Amino acid sequence: SNRRRKLVNKIDQALKKIKDGTYGFCEETGEPIGLKRLIARPIATLSIEAQERHEKEEKIFISN
Repeated sequence: SNRRRKLVNKIDQALKKIKDGTYGFCEETGEPIGLKRLIARPIATLSIEAQERHEKEEKIFISN
């Protein structure tokens, strides 16, 4: 399925980040993502703050 393919892709990206030393850092801010978030969602690429900002922007975009 498409959803499975997307997940596998995200896992591959996470593994590449582990190899190059960038795993666990927010792609947007460069800040550490935080252990609790990574344990809950090991493929996370954004900190909680950046993720919430994205979701707010999406809601604003969708509602306009």
